[in-house]
Amino acid sequence: MNVSQEKTGDLTFSLKIELQESDYREQVEKQLKDQRKKVNMPGFRPGQVPLSMVKKMYETPIKAQEVERLMSDNLYKYIADNKIKVLGSPLANNEKTPKIDWNVDTTFAFYFDIAVQPEFSIDLKKEKTTLFEIEPTEENLNKFVEDIRLRYGKLENPETVGEKDMLYGHLEELQEDGTKKENGVDTNATIFVDRIALKTIKDKFIGKKKDAKITFKPHKAFKDTNQLATVLHKTAEECKEFTSDCIYTIDNIQRMEMAEMNEEFFKRAYKDKDIKTEQEFIQVAKEDICKTYAQQSDNYFLNKVSEQLVKNTKIDLPVEFLKRWLVETSEGKMTKEEIEKDADKYLDGVKWQLIEGKIIEENEIKITDEDIISYYKTELLPNYFPPMPDQTEEQQKEFDQRLDKIAKDMLKEREQTGQVYNFLLDRQMTQILKDKTSVNVKKVDSDEFIKEVQKADESAKKSDKK
Repeated sequence: MNVSQEKTGDLTFSLKIELQESDYREQVEKQLKDQRKKVNMPGFRPGQVPLSMVKKMYETPIKAQEVERLMSDNLYKYIADNKIKVLGSPLANNEKTPKIDWNVDTTFAFYFDIAVQPEFSIDLKKEKTTLFEIEPTEENLNKFVEDIRLRYGKLENPETVGEKDMLYGHLEELQEDGTKKENGVDTNATIFVDRIALKTIKDKFIGKKKDAKITFKPHKAFKDTNQLATVLHKTAEECKEFTSDCIYTIDNIQRMEMAEMNEEFFKRAYKDKDIKTEQEFIQVAKEDICKTYAQQSDNYFLNKVSEQLVKNTKIDLPVEFLKRWLVETSEGKMTKEEIEKDADKYLDGVKWQLIEGKIIEENEIKITDEDIISYYKTELLPNYFPPMPDQTEEQQKEFDQRLDKIAKDMLKEREQTGQVYNFLLDRQMTQILKDKTSVNVKKVDSDEFIKEVQKADESAKKSDKK
């Protein structure tokens, strides 16, 4: 066996792996003998089929499998032994690799094109960044408080329809002359009054009582096709052609009355807080909504700083290799033409991966299974399994053991655990960038932050079109 490399560019080289028959023959013979023990053939006892017959049937596929295994093992062993930091992944060079006849050939040569990660440096201290500290507007805070009060409110049945009521009733499709349409819509339907888009139609419902009949055009009341489909009990596709009048008979009116602002409500809404007054409750609610805003701010901060670092960091890339790598690893999902069209976007993605990798390495960031389990137990699961108030020490122990078991079971779910890994990595990355860049904290309200994000999105779209 021989492995050799030839430089093909500043950051690329060709790797040649040569295999002789002596490299794989012993293992092939062993597998043939093992296969002989399993073969069942008429006229022979199990395990007594002549080896020559076994070879005739199985030697070629076993040889091919063993050669390919050896080739792959030695490719990655060479990379590991020589501590090569591969960029992307090795690509088979089918032009250089001779065509194989597995029935005849005994020696083999395989060629791979490999790119290495470029050397570069980043100085986070030189990067000037902006971190938004977001506070809710008075309107948004009041809306948040109302939502909490509605969540812990009680369901009532008012006599007349209000703007935020939920209606249960029967919907029938009409013909142009106002009579019921044969084989038309004839179904029970739930209508949320505040989701009716057209004010003139909404006004037809406001103030009506049980058993009232309202004629209206559903396709004008519900501009969102999915909402219309839910009301009509049709598919979204069927709703595209629906323009009929309908008559709705109100069977029941339900209204969620907001919880009163008292200590009983405060304790239900925030069990771990000792809230006595309405003013204290609003302050806690403000802190609660600010936590959500802080996460949004962090996400925006990480996105903007990553864009900034990609723009400001000089990194030489083997562009043509990467374009080919993107096409080949897309498994047919992207063509060469599509890669060429958006090459800058894809290459910027590669640059960020390199920058992120360097930051992770230099700051020794590690996300362990224990970190993921801890996240499940302390941040995610309590939202679904809140602890009972006034638990005994034994009950608390049982509760912790239950959460621990659920968290460890969740760790086995690879897709979800991968998402949590990325979330925790982003969280640590964000904190490092906050600590090590020159951060300007800018205080804004929630509406101003939305405008800032929209402005950045519009700027990015204009940049993409150029």
